[in-house]
Amino acid sequence: MTVYLDFDDVLAETFRALAAFAASEFGKTPVPGRETHFDLHESLGLGAGEYARFMDRFHAEKLLDVEEMPGACEVLRGWVRDGIEPVVVTGRPVSAHGPSAEWLRRRGLGSVPVLHVDKYARFPDPSEPGVVPFPALRERGFGLAVEDAPAALAALASSGLCPYAAFARPWNAGWEPPPDAPAPLLRTGDWRELDALARRLASLS
Repeated sequence: MTVYLDFDDVLAETFRALAAFAASEFGKTPVPGRETHFDLHESLGLGAGEYARFMDRFHAEKLLDVEEMPGACEVLRGWVRDGIEPVVVTGRPVSAHGPSAEWLRRRGLGSVPVLHVDKYARFPDPSEPGVVPFPALRERGFGLAVEDAPAALAALASSGLCPYAAFARPWNAGWEPPPDAPAPLLRTGDWRELDALARRLASLS
């Protein structure tokens, strides 16, 4: 079985690293009342031009330093060993591919592919080489997807790409699937629970 995994705030503790970088380098702290908003314009009060500079610097300087979600990489190494195939499906730009792949390699996951998908309509050129259109993900035959962003969860629910789980983060606490769309199989922030779900689905496939 092949598993679609988001990178930021599913495999890696990215928001915490982003907030620390915003404070140390840009003098920004979470906006009161908006601390848990998925959009950094909202949660960190970054203007449009400021946001672009912030993300460019973060991707260039800090991606390799982001901590993993507790237990995530141990679970993934077990999957690879036991024949479950993880694939990282990220909204990071293609320019971040090198450090993203290196982050995985340093954790014994160098064989895990990284696909760049314009999940949030943020890529300047969605036809850029290396960008995978969301509909093309069907060709991968995913048996499970794990996401945290409300927009990406909605796309999974509406597209019927595969069964999916919602990785519990503050910004998706109130998210519900669209009417008549399937609900997530699981809502959890615990990688042990995701491991059990994936292994159960793999045994049925």
